[in-house]
Amino acid sequence: MWRRVGLATALFAVSAVSTGSGAPPRDPAMGALPGDSNQFSVYDYRQGAVGAVDWPVTFVFTGKATVERVKEGLCKATRHPWRYCDAGGTMYLFARTAATDPTGGFLADAGIKRFAETCSTTEFTAHMRIYAPAAGNDTHDFSSAKYGQVVVATTHLDFQDHAGCSGRIHGYSDIAEQWFIEAMKTIPGWEIHPGSLDLGNGNEPFVVMRELSGVEVPHVYSSDRFATEVVII
Repeated sequence: MWRRVGLATALFAVSAVSTGSGAPPRDPAMGALPGDSNQFSVYDYRQGAVGAVDWPVTFVFTGKATVERVKEGLCKATRHPWRYCDAGGTMYLFARTAATDPTGGFLADAGIKRFAETCSTTEFTAHMRIYAPAAGNDTHDFSSAKYGQVVVATTHLDFQDHAGCSGRIHGYSDIAEQWFIEAMKTIPGWEIHPGSLDLGNGNEPFVVMRELSGVEVPHVYSSDRFATEVVII
């Protein structure tokens, strides 16, 4: 169950909100890199079907990117004090590849976070989910003649996050994007180009109250629509 409310109301007076009238999209909002035939939804979804969206795509990795290489880099190669090694909950992104799957289907990923889930945690963590189709040799990427191997990712922040006790607030995708950029700056062979790709998935801040583990939890949606390209050499 979810309802859309105003940002200030949700953050400071949750008990006083009223039910909104928004509805999830019937078709995935699709994006593609300029001159590339691969397509991907510019949001991921809370289920393996079109319905309620989760978070916007804020990163596109190109060059020699794979899902596995991105996760390895943010967990082990970064020299930043915050390393992203722990998994979260699984969400889904829709993708079409002209060569192998022109009809399209949903890809699943649990992503990476800065700490293991625990009800006692009192800090924010940034959470990235990373998507691409299987490419053989136990790796995942979109194959592109123009961009090389391509991977896309969504980001958000979680607070007091745990599936058993629920988080207390989730969202702020653009802030999470900046946290991950700081970690990526210390990874050798990664070229970072913030705000270089307009994916058309921007919106002014709003809040959706979602029921998680019997508790209504605010999810803060905001996106400047400009994704960061990371070229992995």
